[in-house]
Amino acid sequence: MVNQRIALVQKFADIFFVVDSNMTPTDFQQVRLLLIRLANQLNPSSDTHRLGLAQFSQDTKVEFRLNTYKTKDEYVAAFKKLKLRSSGGRNLGAALRHARAEFFTSLNGGRAEKGYRQFLVTVTGGDSVDSFRNVARSIKYDGVTIVSIGLGTSTLSELLVLATKPYVYQNTAIVPALKTIFDTEEENVNVTEVCSDASLADIVFIVDESGSIGNDNFQLVRGFIHKIVDGLNVGLNSVRVGIVLYSDQASAQVFLNSFQEKTEMLSFIKILPYRGGGTKTGEALEFARTNIFIREQGSRKQEGVQQVAIVITDGQSQDNVSSPAAALRRAGVTVYALGIKDANEKELTQIASHPGTKHVFKVDSFANLKTLEMRLKNSLCYNILQRSVKLNERAFTAKKSCVETDEADIYFLIDHSGSIEYPDFDDMKKFINEFLGTFRIGPQHVRVGVVKFSDSPTLEFDLTTYTDKDSLVRAVNGIIQLGGGTQTGKALESMGPHFVSAKASRDHRVREFLILITDGESQDKVRDQAKHLRDQNIIIYAIGVKEANETQLLEIAGSEEKMFNVNNFDALKPIKNEIITDICSEDICKDMQGDVLFLIDSSGSINPEDFNKMKKFMESIINKSTIGLNEVRVGVIQFSDKQEQIFPLNKYYKKADMVQSIEAMTQLGGGTLTGKALSFTSQFFDPLRGGRTNVRQMLIVVTDGEAQDKVLAPAKQIQDKGVNVYAIGVGNAKFQDLLEISGNRARVYSEVDFDALEALESQLVLGICDIDKDCVRTEVADIIFLVDGSSSISPKNFTIMKNFMMALVSKTFVEENKTRFGLIVFSDNPESKFTLNSYTSRGKVNTAISELKAPTGDTHTVKALNYSLGYFGEEHGGRKALKVPQWLMVITDGEATNPHNLKNTSEMLRENGIVVFSIGVVGANKDQLLTMAGDPARVFYVDSFHELDTLHKNISIEFCNNIKPVCDQKHGDLVLLIDSSGNISPMISRP
Repeated sequence: MVNQRIALVQKFADIFFVVDSNMTPTDFQQVRLLLIRLANQLNPSSDTHRLGLAQFSQDTKVEFRLNTYKTKDEYVAAFKKLKLRSSGGRNLGAALRHARAEFFTSLNGGRAEKGYRQFLVTVTGGDSVDSFRNVARSIKYDGVTIVSIGLGTSTLSELLVLATKPYVYQNTAIVPALKTIFDTEEENVNVTEVCSDASLADIVFIVDESGSIGNDNFQLVRGFIHKIVDGLNVGLNSVRVGIVLYSDQASAQVFLNSFQEKTEMLSFIKILPYRGGGTKTGEALEFARTNIFIREQGSRKQEGVQQVAIVITDGQSQDNVSSPAAALRRAGVTVYALGIKDANEKELTQIASHPGTKHVFKVDSFANLKTLEMRLKNSLCYNILQRSVKLNERAFTAKKSCVETDEADIYFLIDHSGSIEYPDFDDMKKFINEFLGTFRIGPQHVRVGVVKFSDSPTLEFDLTTYTDKDSLVRAVNGIIQLGGGTQTGKALESMGPHFVSAKASRDHRVREFLILITDGESQDKVRDQAKHLRDQNIIIYAIGVKEANETQLLEIAGSEEKMFNVNNFDALKPIKNEIITDICSEDICKDMQGDVLFLIDSSGSINPEDFNKMKKFMESIINKSTIGLNEVRVGVIQFSDKQEQIFPLNKYYKKADMVQSIEAMTQLGGGTLTGKALSFTSQFFDPLRGGRTNVRQMLIVVTDGEAQDKVLAPAKQIQDKGVNVYAIGVGNAKFQDLLEISGNRARVYSEVDFDALEALESQLVLGICDIDKDCVRTEVADIIFLVDGSSSISPKNFTIMKNFMMALVSKTFVEENKTRFGLIVFSDNPESKFTLNSYTSRGKVNTAISELKAPTGDTHTVKALNYSLGYFGEEHGGRKALKVPQWLMVITDGEATNPHNLKNTSEMLRENGIVVFSIGVVGANKDQLLTMAGDPARVFYVDSFHELDTLHKNISIEFCNNIKPVCDQKHGDLVLLIDSSGNISPMISRP
């Protein structure tokens, strides 16, 4: 929905007509009559509407400019004398570039600086032979409204791309419509869809009023603020607005609780005072933090309302901005920095929140402020929405994903040299503590150590010092900064022995990470020292802050994906989830299945460089995913006003083949018929095109423009298939279109430019891997594998069985008070290999499984079932007394040697509260499997051992379904009785 308050007000405009010289004489005569009638009705003059006129073909010829004539009679006479010029190529793009550069300048009579609206009216007799989409978009960004009139062979799709929606006409009988457009205006601009939903924020404008600006330019600043505020849902219970003006000193003009009505606020903005003076931006930032963003002046920070500051300045500050800006951001304020003319871009970046691509804007003149109105407003509102709707959701996704990272060793190597201020050092400690809250900390799980360095490294604590999160947090808070130089190479070299000690303190290998944070260039070499660590399979993340050397950071990390460079220490917080996601994605993406289709905008409005960035975006997601026939499948479709299949889901199963095909893509050009493209794409999720209805399916749509057709119905057709749709809009993409495409605001992304796509890669990879089930893991159970070790099972097949068991173990929380495992192997006789209380970590259980040797003999299943019952007892770690659900999983490849007591023994197990799962491989007796389980839903059967590789996913889902009724209890016992023949498949077909 679009919220709007419209008041029709007479307001004059600058109107320039650009007429095609290639049209027929009949059409040209109609155009001339249109212009004469319009002039008679508009009553133009130098003080009211001003008109200009040019013709174009291969080149552009100006007939008269906006300041050529003074009266209506002069305009009418000029239109009557208008003659059709010689024709040539229809170069509309060149004509628009000429128009943008010259037609609306003050030298040629343009009055944008005085607040007059500007219209460019194009009249064409056919489609252009050169590209015009980018320049048309730029003109609209400049605040000029384009009205397109198409005659002759002009196509509607091209007119739609050209015009400001909805000003498209295909005849000349439109004088009343045009007069209404030019004579009337929506005094209060529409609250755009994205801003109507961004309904809760405290926003403070911090505005430079120094002497370098001048009265005329400050009037443009007033107009700019007026437009931004007018496009927001302003009110005491919605978006509150405050204003600070500053020069040598800062003063509060509007507090966050000064006005109750939007109209009062807008009226006050029109009379904001201008006083001149110096440019002390740092003082103004501090003033806003201590005097405006406080509860007494209307701030709702304590209620969780987003706090936003918009700094507008035209020059370099005369005081330091870094520390007060950091203090403002640390106070929870998102800061935008808007620079005009001589503003220092480096300083703007120091002021703004991370990343700068979203929060820094720069224009070369005050007149061009209007070009930022829509961009800033949409960015502002989208970021408010993102914060309120999706940031917590994404943080939860990252934390949920790290559930799969059960074991890891992580060292932090932090710079505490003298160049780091104390608040910055505290930011590093907060960064570490937020990491700790994401993982399962424990001696058998994720272990953390910290080393600080300056002239030399100092071990604060190693991986074995603290074994719980609370102790680690206290230790991190107690780290003291001493100062000194920056010998990063020496610090890296010292880490080798620490990781050697870490390996010796575990009985199996886990993944190892080093996270380095530094604020400056190292005074010694780093490349060889870092490479030595990476050669030991230690993954290094290099985070540089402020003056850190990017070349050195890359040498340390070894790849750009593991390197981060931010402008301030408080920017560590927003990159935390990126690093956590990268650490955890390998674990959560393991064994994942999914169908992923990219639907990529290939219209003419996208320049070649940005089109290549989209290709790199797709390639990066593919390279971060587990691609394969039975894992993640990928397909690619591109669209404009037509569609082109690049490859379907069932064509390539290797990353290299996909990347090669993407590299060969050529841009289509044309319009943006997104709805038609969605309708075309729907079929590619069907089985005939490689789609799998039993796996997660995703559509990733990337577009840079407003759809020229309806998207809601075709998007819903895809959503109704169960496809999760991610809608990524860049630049001028319309938020409402994105929301309709996705159907879920949490899967809508709106970015300033194509460079921002890179930051989305890890989030989308998590989307592919996250199966989004209520129960991803079996949290609490006692699980005993009873493994058939009879002679019918070859060593190769027994290894497959072991891999199957280890995959199941990896889907559980192994801990004394959570899931426990035991294992029994049977043939002629059963033998316990380890009991429910033998191991308390997933790694140790899997190590014990990997060391199993298969016995030989017959398949005495009944004897094994009787034997397993005793191992549910308390003396072996069973927790029946705690009302723990107890499960037994039987895996076998053959018929029981002595089946006579199979029914009685199975019933005895169930009477003791034990749930039995029967898994049979080729050769197993299906009737006996059902007898043991007692329920066909817990019977699985596969035709070969190799099918066990994927069956564990179905079993894991069944665990979740069975444990759900008791999942609120504290414990659970699950015993798995597994026949060493090892092939399993569902006896009853299930997804």
